[in-house]
Formats: sequence, structure tokens, C-alpha cells
Amino acid sequence: MLNKRVVCIVDGHSTGAELAKALKELGWFLVHVQSREEIPSSYKKGFNPAIFDVLLKLSEQNHSGLVEALRKYHPEFVLAGSEPGVELADLLSASLGLKGNDPKTSSRRRNKYLMAQAISEQGLDCAKQYLVSTRQELLDRIKDIGSRPIVLKPVDAMGSEDVRICFDEYEALDAFKTIIRKKNVVGLLNDTVLIQEFLKGEQYVVNAVSIHGNHKVSEVWHEKRLNIRGVGNIYDYETMIPYEGNVQQKLISYTKKVLTALGVEEGASHTEIIFTDRGPVLVETGARMQGGIISDPIIKAIGDSHMTMTLRRYLDPVSFLENISTPYVMTKISRVVNLIMTEGGVVKENNCAKLLATLPSFYMIARTPSIGELVRKTVDLPSKVGHIYLMHDSLSQLDIDYRKIREWEASGELIVLD
Repeated sequence: MLNKRVVCIVDGHSTGAELAKALKELGWFLVHVQSREEIPSSYKKGFNPAIFDVLLKLSEQNHSGLVEALRKYHPEFVLAGSEPGVELADLLSASLGLKGNDPKTSSRRRNKYLMAQAISEQGLDCAKQYLVSTRQELLDRIKDIGSRPIVLKPVDAMGSEDVRICFDEYEALDAFKTIIRKKNVVGLLNDTVLIQEFLKGEQYVVNAVSIHGNHKVSEVWHEKRLNIRGVGNIYDYETMIPYEGNVQQKLISYTKKVLTALGVEEGASHTEIIFTDRGPVLVETGARMQGGIISDPIIKAIGDSHMTMTLRRYLDPVSFLENISTPYVMTKISRVVNLIMTEGGVVKENNCAKLLATLPSFYMIARTPSIGELVRKTVDLPSKVGHIYLMHDSLSQLDIDYRKIREWEASGELIVLD
């Protein structure tokens, strides 16, 4: 019989690995469940199996066998560490009689078509959309959408994989060919393609943590992406913005309604929204923590983070619920800048630490490639080579330092390829 408290983390990659580390430091016994045969390549480098006390794989036994194996450890919670683990975490929680999100509605938290359909049924604005599986269906639905550009994407991938902004039928057909029948980064076959109207406006991220169907916002970010024609959707940078504000309050109100419509009752969520002329419109929601973010600089800026708030929801639910409406307060302005490789190759020099240290707003850098490592051209989130945290009292200083980073990238000084 274990004398430690036990938690099960499904696919404890990305920010889930940070959550596992925090729980380990608090003395918890950690059980890891791998939902698929292979860990997605974008997660392998940051995953440390040694931190877990027990490693289980769904592929090595059926669901009932996995439940029985877990039951022996008496876990208090089953948490999704990253996007691929969302559905299995729901199912395991229910099978073990633990508090979690209803597995009957899991698909609407993973499938982007069902997601928009679910919020539309609750009267919330969403993008006009269709599912297609043939070239002819695609051409017919483009006519039905009736505006340009249009967006094509897989229904259940992640990290902007194969998200294409298409300005005509030829680009749409090329994107369709890329997506259909491909095994995506999550490990699922794309047997359909989602086509949506292009939402024009500024993009935002609203991170939240829920308890008993009540939602608390941890941060709001203003996000910039680069839509490279014929290539994909590249993450540029995200800037945290204050909780208070007219736009923020509309985003927060809309997000809470979205989470309720999607059946997010418990745990972390990450919601992406375009603020259009008609108001907030959902891009997608992930029923897990925001991926790839490191808590330390966020805590420095607001005294908390998406990860620490998720931790508090499970370890101190009474206090969490009592402070559910308390807004965060920014003491510093934070920006996360994603490194972008304009070409692939073998890393000859990595000058990031040396050059970035000269910037007044530089705080830290994460996950840059080592000398001798093969990197590829950045076309989506999984292909980025690292990200930089800037922090300062002045937004203009962040802008100046951001531009300098892009200058160094353009001249090939940050990461030199052989």
C-alpha cells in the first residue's frame, strides 16, 4: 500500500511534463499513461520518463486492463498532460469514478468540426464550416462559403499542423491533397478535411482552469501569427495583456460560455479566438494546459501561471473556488517570441544565449537546438526550434527587442547552419 498521494497523467508531455515535475517535488507518486503506440516526435525531446514512478501504455493492454492496473495505485486524479491525452484522460477518470470531464462529450473537445457545431447549438458565434472527403466536395463547399480566403485544416491535429489559408481553388486543392489520408502529429488518420471561412481580426488566447463547471481565467494573450501562402500557419509571438479592458471582458465572457458548451467541467483549457467585426469567434479550444509554455517567467509577471493554477485547482480546491473571480494583475509585460527557421540544415553555431543577453527585455530562452542537430524549416508549431521570453515595464522596449531578434534571424546570426 502506497503512503503517498497518487496522480495519473496521460501523455505527460509539453507543459504536462512541468506539471509532473511540480507534483514530484511535492512528494506525489506519479503514474504515466501513454495513449498511443508512439510519442509524437515534437514531444519526444522534452519528455523525461525517469520522473514517473510507473509507466503504462494503452497499446500494451486493452482499456479494462489499463483501468485495473491503475486501480491498484488508487489515483486521486487523472489529468491530460497534452492534447493527445485528452480523450483517454476523460475515459479513465470516468472508469475510476473520479471527477473529470464527461467522456460522452470528449469528441467535441478534440474534433474541431464538432467543437464549432456544439457552441453554435448554444447560440455562440462560430466560423461557417464544412467537412469534405473528396476533391469535388471541396470545390462545392468553397462555393457555399462564398468568400475568400478560406481555411483548410485537419479536424483533430494540433499545433497548427497543416492549417492552410487558401486564396483560390488551386491552393485549396493543394492543401486538401496534403491533409487527406495523412497520419497527423497526434497519430490519427485524416479521413476528412475541415473547410472554414477565414476569420478576419486580431487573434487572442484565453487560458483557464475549471472546477465543478466554474471557470477561472489565468491569462489572456494577444497573439500574432504569420500566414505564409502555400506553406502554413507559423506562430510569431504572444504578448500577455491585462485582465481588465473592453476587449478582454468580451473575450473572457465568450470563452466561459464556450467552455460550458464544450462540457469543460474540470481542469485546464486553452482557447484561441479571433476578435472579428462581429465580436469573438472561436478558432479552437484544447481541454488541457497551453503547450510549450514555461511557468517561471509567467509567475514573474503575474505571480501565477496556467500550470500553477491547474495545480492549485486539484490540491487546494476550496481556496481555488473562493478566488474564482479574482483577476490576475500584471507587474511586468511578457512576450513569448518563437524562433523561426527560414531554411533547414545542421546547426553549426548557436549564438542565441550570447546575443539575446544584450537585449534589455531578455528574460530566458527555451529549447534551442544543439550544435550538430538537424533542424527543418519552420512551417508550424512542431517545427519551431525554440522560444524566447521577453519581459519589461515598457511595451515599446519589447517591440524594439522583438525586431532585433528578427533581424538576427534574417542575417543568420542566431542559429548558424552548416
